[in-house]
Amino acid sequence: QLVEVNGSPCLKLTEDEEKMTIPGMKAIYRLYNAAGHPFMDLMALEEEPSPSAGQELGIRVLGQLGETTRVIPTTVEPLHRTYFRDGQV
Repeated sequence: QLVEVNGSPCLKLTEDEEKMTIPGMKAIYRLYNAAGHPFMDLMALEEEPSPSAGQELGIRVLGQLGETTRVIPTTVEPLHRTYFRDGQV
């Protein structure tokens, strides 16, 4: 999906909140509970601080933008890995 044009974040306009996108480059994290099971994949803007294990997070679910849920992951795994940048390994 289109996230930036010439370095400027782009927002997809739609009346359906579930189809809205977060403008800008993203980072994706998998959050785990105390039993070691994944319970959520978190999408955040790349410039936001990374979540930390044991740190309470305020989460807004796409499509439910008026509600905030509080979660405390015991483990956080970054899912995005860069293998190529500017044509170089």
